[in-house]
Amino acid sequence: MPPNTKVMFKLWQFGVTRDAAPLLGVTAVGCVYGLYVMASKFQEPDYLRRAPRHAVLNTLFAYVGIGVVAYYVSLVITLLFDVFVRSGIKLERFGAGSGAWAVVTGCTDGLGREAALELARKKFNVVLISRSAPKLEAMAEEVRGLGVEAKTLAVDFAETTAETWAAIGTLVSSVRVGVLVNNVGVSYDFPMYTEEVAEPTVDALVELNMRAMVKMTRAVLPQMKERGCGLILNSGSFAALLPSPFLSVYSGTKGFVKFFTQSLAAEVAGHGVVVEHLQTYFVCSRMSKTKKPNFLIPMPRPYMRNVLSKIGVAGGSGEPYTSVPYFSHALLAFVAERLAPRQLAVDYNYNLLNGLRKRAIKKMQREQDADKPKTQ
Repeated sequence: MPPNTKVMFKLWQFGVTRDAAPLLGVTAVGCVYGLYVMASKFQEPDYLRRAPRHAVLNTLFAYVGIGVVAYYVSLVITLLFDVFVRSGIKLERFGAGSGAWAVVTGCTDGLGREAALELARKKFNVVLISRSAPKLEAMAEEVRGLGVEAKTLAVDFAETTAETWAAIGTLVSSVRVGVLVNNVGVSYDFPMYTEEVAEPTVDALVELNMRAMVKMTRAVLPQMKERGCGLILNSGSFAALLPSPFLSVYSGTKGFVKFFTQSLAAEVAGHGVVVEHLQTYFVCSRMSKTKKPNFLIPMPRPYMRNVLSKIGVAGGSGEPYTSVPYFSHALLAFVAERLAPRQLAVDYNYNLLNGLRKRAIKKMQREQDADKPKTQ
């Protein structure tokens, strides 16, 4: 492709991206209006007929500028209204306090644990599904301490069989499921090149992040559609908001979560079932390897409390059937989706994750050196 053609292709590629579409749309409207004013002299105000032609152009660009500013101001106002004012769908619609059950996978740590406890506080009975039987029993005791019932099933979603899914199907069919939280998932130990990811890790990423979500959804969906009521929350990631070099397989699985959720949500909306893609930045947990909260990284409990109070509220997301309700996460998503050029954001992700990869490798090397026996 000739150099000039490449340049034009890049400009066209930018022009049709979602980032530039609002600006181009408002600009087009402003230009059409300006041409209409210039072509219709008999409709021009007196001050325009007396003004030189450059004054007309100045007026045209002023209209365009006002339109662009007004558009982005409206987006910011909507963001703030969503985050601080707008209430989500009440959980009573899905059976809170009326004997309904919430099914939570990956529920013994982090967001899954807090989702189970917060739903119990909202008076859902809870089905707990995770890998460790002892941890499940401890969680069940906590849930029962909140005045509701609890059932457990120990499942390693990385190694499921037909018998496993039959047991899950029998369990969820025995209760009235009002809420499903698909939280089970796995990530890398640290960022790395795609070919360096161990084969068992690749298999686990596919099984836990994708297949488990689809199979759990299929297990509860028929009864939700039959009753015309239900909520499915699928745990997503900012790795689906922007491509994440050095987390390519993880980012790909979370992209699947996003599009599966959005497709399913549109499919079942007419049946009274709410399906939501919960797009999350870092939260303090074992999986994120972050223990100390800050403005951008909250603790799981306040984060999940905020999520459950904002069901159906987009927050910082411009994506359909997607919610980014927590303020700092919403702000990041807003900037990434609406303001930052996509290639610039991907380049930023590359440098950030490559730096994390190098630091992790150096740390492992130091640990290996420390473990070597010292020679005299």
